[in-house]
Amino acid sequence: METEFFPHFIRMNYPSMGNEKNVLLIAFGEEFKTYLENKFEGQMEKLAPIWDINPKTVIMKVGHPFRHNGYHPALLLHFTDFISQMVEENG
Repeated sequence: METEFFPHFIRMNYPSMGNEKNVLLIAFGEEFKTYLENKFEGQMEKLAPIWDINPKTVIMKVGHPFRHNGYHPALLLHFTDFISQMVEENG
């Protein structure tokens, strides 16, 4: 996952978090990337299409019926799980 594009992912799918600075969102993206790498350990070939957040790919798939704003729906599900885990750990 190219975390430099993570702020766009957040702003497209979670607009309430969109006012955060890019540096903070990229750092958050790094944590999410680590979470995904741990979750898909030994199965990186499954993860490759899920965590592709490159703007070229996303823009080309914006109208695709099986994408959400151009992103793989599993990415949003994993992000929701990641957020839930973070909230649970940090109270």
